[in-house]
Amino acid sequence: MPQNLALNRDDVTLSARLLRAMREAILDGLLEPGQHLSERALHDMFGVSRSLVREAIKALVAEDLITHIPHKGPMVTQLDRKSAQDLYRVRGAIEGLACAEFCHNAAPEQHRDLEEITARLARLVAENASEQAMVEAKNEFYRCLFAGSQNQLIGKIFTQLNNRVILLRRRSLSRRGRLPQMIVEIEAIVAVIGQRDANAARRLAEAHVAAAAQAADESFTHINTHR
Repeated sequence: MPQNLALNRDDVTLSARLLRAMREAILDGLLEPGQHLSERALHDMFGVSRSLVREAIKALVAEDLITHIPHKGPMVTQLDRKSAQDLYRVRGAIEGLACAEFCHNAAPEQHRDLEEITARLARLVAENASEQAMVEAKNEFYRCLFAGSQNQLIGKIFTQLNNRVILLRRRSLSRRGRLPQMIVEIEAIVAVIGQRDANAARRLAEAHVAAAAQAADESFTHINTHR
Protein backbone atom coordinates (compact mmCIF):
# COMPACT_ATOMS: atom_id res chain seq x y z
CA MET A 1 0.00 0.00 0.00
CA PRO A 2 1.18 3.62 -0.57
CA GLN A 3 2.83 5.12 2.49
CA ASN A 4 2.71 8.87 1.81
CA LEU A 5 -0.93 9.81 2.46
CA ALA A 6 -0.68 10.96 6.09
CA LEU A 7 -3.27 13.58 7.05
CA ASN A 8 -2.96 16.87 8.91
CA ARG A 9 -4.01 16.11 12.50
CA ASP A 10 -4.80 19.78 13.19
CA ASP A 11 -7.88 19.63 11.00
CA VAL A 12 -10.98 19.43 13.20
CA THR A 13 -12.77 17.44 10.49
CA LEU A 14 -10.17 14.68 10.42
CA SER A 15 -12.84 11.98 10.29
CA ALA A 16 -14.47 13.55 7.22
CA ARG A 17 -11.08 14.08 5.57
CA LEU A 18 -10.14 10.46 6.15
CA LEU A 19 -13.40 9.28 4.62
CA ARG A 20 -12.83 11.47 1.58
CA ALA A 21 -9.20 10.36 1.25
CA MET A 22 -10.08 6.67 1.46
CA ARG A 23 -12.89 7.09 -1.05
CA GLU A 24 -10.55 8.87 -3.47
CA ALA A 25 -7.88 6.19 -2.99
CA ILE A 26 -10.43 3.59 -4.07
CA LEU A 27 -11.77 5.61 -7.00
CA ASP A 28 -8.25 6.49 -8.18
CA GLY A 29 -7.22 2.84 -8.07
CA LEU A 30 -4.62 3.23 -5.30
CA LEU A 31 -6.71 0.71 -3.40
CA GLU A 32 -7.71 -1.83 -6.03
CA PRO A 33 -10.92 -3.88 -6.37
CA GLY A 34 -10.55 -7.12 -4.46
CA GLN A 35 -7.75 -5.77 -2.24
CA HIS A 36 -8.12 -6.74 1.40
CA LEU A 37 -7.88 -3.86 3.86
CA SER A 38 -6.31 -4.22 7.27
CA GLU A 39 -6.86 -1.59 9.93
CA ARG A 40 -3.14 -1.56 10.65
CA ALA A 41 -2.17 -0.92 7.02
CA LEU A 42 -4.74 1.86 6.69
CA HIS A 43 -3.57 3.33 10.00
CA ASP A 44 -0.01 3.40 8.65
CA MET A 45 -1.09 4.79 5.27
CA PHE A 46 -3.17 7.70 6.54
CA GLY A 47 -1.56 8.29 9.93
CA VAL A 48 -4.80 8.25 11.92
CA SER A 49 -6.20 6.15 14.75
CA ARG A 50 -7.72 2.73 14.13
CA SER A 51 -11.03 3.96 15.52
CA LEU A 52 -11.21 6.55 12.74
CA VAL A 53 -10.24 3.88 10.21
CA ARG A 54 -13.05 1.62 11.44
CA GLU A 55 -15.51 4.51 11.17
CA ALA A 56 -14.45 5.26 7.60
CA ILE A 57 -14.65 1.61 6.60
CA LYS A 58 -18.19 1.43 7.96
CA ALA A 59 -19.21 4.50 5.92
CA LEU A 60 -17.65 3.11 2.74
CA VAL A 61 -19.39 -0.22 3.26
CA ALA A 62 -22.65 1.76 3.25
CA GLU A 63 -21.57 3.32 -0.07
CA ASP A 64 -20.82 -0.17 -1.48
CA LEU A 65 -17.19 0.80 -2.13
CA ILE A 66 -15.99 -1.63 0.54
CA THR A 67 -17.40 -5.09 1.16
CA HIS A 68 -17.09 -6.89 4.49
CA ILE A 69 -16.26 -10.55 3.91
CA PRO A 70 -17.19 -12.86 6.83
CA HIS A 71 -14.10 -14.31 8.57
CA LYS A 72 -11.81 -12.31 6.24
CA GLY A 73 -12.62 -8.67 6.92
CA PRO A 74 -13.10 -5.68 4.62
CA MET A 75 -11.95 -5.50 1.01
CA VAL A 76 -12.38 -3.03 -1.83
CA THR A 77 -15.60 -3.98 -3.58
CA GLN A 78 -15.10 -6.09 -6.68
CA LEU A 79 -18.24 -6.10 -8.81
CA ASP A 80 -19.21 -9.33 -10.49
CA ARG A 81 -20.77 -9.51 -13.93
CA LYS A 82 -24.40 -9.57 -12.74
CA SER A 83 -23.87 -6.62 -10.38
CA ALA A 84 -22.25 -4.65 -13.21
CA GLN A 85 -25.16 -5.36 -15.54
CA ASP A 86 -27.68 -4.26 -12.91
CA LEU A 87 -25.69 -1.13 -12.18
CA TYR A 88 -25.55 -0.04 -15.80
CA ARG A 89 -29.28 -0.62 -16.30
CA VAL A 90 -30.10 1.70 -13.41
CA ARG A 91 -27.49 4.20 -14.53
CA GLY A 92 -29.00 4.29 -18.03
CA ALA A 93 -32.42 5.21 -16.69
CA ILE A 94 -31.03 7.95 -14.43
CA GLU A 95 -28.68 9.39 -17.05
CA GLY A 96 -31.44 9.49 -19.62
CA LEU A 97 -33.69 11.37 -17.21
CA ALA A 98 -30.88 13.78 -16.33
CA CYS A 99 -30.33 14.64 -20.01
CA ALA A 100 -34.05 15.28 -20.47
CA GLU A 101 -34.12 17.48 -17.35
CA PHE A 102 -31.04 19.37 -18.57
CA CYS A 103 -32.91 20.21 -21.79
CA HIS A 104 -35.74 21.73 -19.79
CA ASN A 105 -33.87 23.40 -16.94
CA ALA A 106 -30.24 24.27 -17.76
CA ALA A 107 -29.18 27.88 -18.13
CA PRO A 108 -27.45 29.02 -21.35
CA GLU A 109 -24.05 29.13 -19.63
CA GLN A 110 -24.50 25.53 -18.48
CA HIS A 111 -25.15 24.50 -22.08
CA ARG A 112 -21.90 26.23 -23.05
CA ASP A 113 -20.04 24.51 -20.22
CA LEU A 114 -21.30 21.12 -21.34
CA GLU A 115 -20.20 21.81 -24.92
CA GLU A 116 -16.75 22.94 -23.74
CA ILE A 117 -16.26 19.85 -21.59
CA THR A 118 -17.31 17.66 -24.51
CA ALA A 119 -14.76 19.38 -26.75
CA ARG A 120 -12.09 18.83 -24.08
CA LEU A 121 -13.00 15.14 -23.90
CA ALA A 122 -12.58 14.88 -27.66
CA ARG A 123 -9.14 16.51 -27.43
CA LEU A 124 -8.07 14.11 -24.69
CA VAL A 125 -9.04 11.14 -26.84
CA ALA A 126 -7.21 12.58 -29.86
CA GLU A 127 -4.11 13.17 -27.72
CA ASN A 128 -4.27 9.65 -26.26
CA ALA A 129 -4.42 11.12 -22.75
CA SER A 130 -3.99 9.05 -19.63
CA GLU A 131 -6.76 6.87 -18.30
CA GLN A 132 -6.95 9.01 -15.17
CA ALA A 133 -7.36 12.20 -17.20
CA MET A 134 -10.20 10.61 -19.15
CA VAL A 135 -12.00 9.46 -16.01
CA GLU A 136 -11.65 12.91 -14.42
CA ALA A 137 -12.97 14.65 -17.55
CA LYS A 138 -15.90 12.25 -17.77
CA ASN A 139 -16.71 12.97 -14.12
CA GLU A 140 -16.63 16.72 -14.86
CA PHE A 141 -19.07 16.13 -17.71
CA TYR A 142 -21.49 14.46 -15.33
CA ARG A 143 -21.10 17.14 -12.67
CA CYS A 144 -22.11 19.74 -15.27
CA LEU A 145 -24.96 17.58 -16.56
CA PHE A 146 -26.50 17.03 -13.15
CA ALA A 147 -26.04 20.60 -12.02
CA GLY A 148 -27.89 21.76 -15.12
CA SER A 149 -30.68 19.24 -14.61
CA GLN A 150 -31.52 21.14 -11.40
CA ASN A 151 -32.79 17.91 -9.89
CA GLN A 152 -30.90 17.36 -6.64
CA LEU A 153 -32.34 13.92 -6.04
CA ILE A 154 -31.10 12.63 -9.39
CA GLY A 155 -27.68 14.06 -8.60
CA LYS A 156 -27.49 12.40 -5.19
CA ILE A 157 -28.54 9.02 -6.55
CA PHE A 158 -26.15 9.27 -9.46
CA THR A 159 -23.20 10.26 -7.28
CA GLN A 160 -23.33 6.98 -5.39
CA LEU A 161 -23.95 5.02 -8.57
CA ASN A 162 -21.13 6.83 -10.36
CA ASN A 163 -18.64 5.99 -7.63
CA ARG A 164 -19.34 2.33 -8.31
CA VAL A 165 -19.36 2.86 -12.08
CA ILE A 166 -15.85 4.34 -11.82
CA LEU A 167 -14.70 0.92 -10.63
CA LEU A 168 -15.90 -0.38 -14.01
CA ARG A 169 -15.25 2.64 -16.24
CA ARG A 170 -11.57 1.83 -16.62
CA ARG A 171 -12.64 -1.55 -17.97
CA SER A 172 -15.04 -0.10 -20.54
CA LEU A 173 -12.69 2.71 -21.64
CA SER A 174 -9.84 0.25 -22.14
CA ARG A 175 -11.75 -1.81 -24.72
CA ARG A 176 -10.37 -1.33 -28.22
CA GLY A 177 -12.27 1.31 -30.18
CA ARG A 178 -14.40 2.36 -27.21
CA LEU A 179 -12.91 5.83 -26.68
CA PRO A 180 -13.57 7.20 -30.20
CA GLN A 181 -17.06 5.72 -30.15
CA MET A 182 -17.71 7.23 -26.70
CA ILE A 183 -16.92 10.70 -28.05
CA VAL A 184 -19.27 10.20 -31.00
CA GLU A 185 -22.05 9.19 -28.62
CA ILE A 186 -21.48 12.10 -26.22
CA GLU A 187 -21.26 14.65 -29.03
CA ALA A 188 -24.59 13.37 -30.38
CA ILE A 189 -26.18 13.70 -26.93
CA VAL A 190 -24.87 17.24 -26.45
CA ALA A 191 -26.04 18.23 -29.94
CA VAL A 192 -29.67 17.26 -29.28
CA ILE A 193 -29.48 18.79 -25.79
CA GLY A 194 -28.50 22.02 -27.54
CA GLN A 195 -31.66 21.69 -29.62
CA ARG A 196 -33.69 21.21 -26.41
CA ASP A 197 -34.89 17.83 -27.72
CA ALA A 198 -35.50 16.05 -24.42
CA ASN A 199 -36.82 12.82 -25.94
CA ALA A 200 -33.85 12.41 -28.27
CA ALA A 201 -31.43 13.29 -25.44
CA ARG A 202 -32.93 10.63 -23.19
CA ARG A 203 -32.84 8.02 -25.97
CA LEU A 204 -29.24 8.73 -26.95
CA ALA A 205 -28.09 8.82 -23.31
CA GLU A 206 -29.63 5.41 -22.66
CA ALA A 207 -27.94 4.07 -25.81
CA HIS A 208 -24.60 5.54 -24.67
CA VAL A 209 -24.85 3.78 -21.31
CA ALA A 210 -25.87 0.54 -23.01
CA ALA A 211 -22.74 0.72 -25.18
CA ALA A 212 -20.57 1.34 -22.10
CA ALA A 213 -22.28 -1.59 -20.39
CA GLN A 214 -21.49 -3.85 -23.33
CA ALA A 215 -17.82 -2.80 -23.28
CA ALA A 216 -17.62 -3.48 -19.54
CA ASP A 217 -19.41 -6.81 -19.98
CA GLU A 218 -16.95 -7.86 -22.69
CA SER A 219 -14.12 -7.23 -20.24
CA PHE A 220 -15.56 -9.91 -17.95
CA THR A 221 -15.49 -12.34 -20.88
CA HIS A 222 -11.88 -11.38 -21.56
CA ILE A 223 -10.90 -11.98 -17.93
CA ASN A 224 -12.68 -15.34 -17.76
CA THR A 225 -11.09 -16.45 -21.05
CA HIS A 226 -7.56 -15.74 -19.77
CA ARG A 227 -7.88 -17.46 -16.43
